[in-house]
Amino acid sequence: MKHVSFPCVISLLVLLGTTTSCVKESAASGTAGTRLALAKPADQRMAQGDSNRVAIAVERTGFGDAVRVTFSNLPEGVKVDADTIIAGDSKRDFVLVAAPTAAIVERQIVTVKAVGSSITTSQTFELSVKAKS
Repeated sequence: MKHVSFPCVISLLVLLGTTTSCVKESAASGTAGTRLALAKPADQRMAQGDSNRVAIAVERTGFGDAVRVTFSNLPEGVKVDADTIIAGDSKRDFVLVAAPTAAIVERQIVTVKAVGSSITTSQTFELSVKAKS
């Protein structure tokens, strides 16, 4: 029987914990083999009065309908310009628009929800808004 040292076990557990905690895709299944997956959006940084593109990508299985996309928990004064990834497309850049008086926040968790063919899935990303320089 081979023995493994305690520091090696801890290192392995830390490594496994680090790699498994990074969720890159969220998916949900519907009826008749349908599935909707949503890729994790990149974290965003912007200034008051600016706009910023955030790429949202979905993968549909068993259906081709449009996917409605909503953003919740946006900082006060930040809005999004659109709400749909049209049928046939798998990704879209949504534009975050911060008003000149938007709340200054650091790493606020924003939830993106995708709904298509009665299937709902969601992801989160961090949004920071800094004062206009």
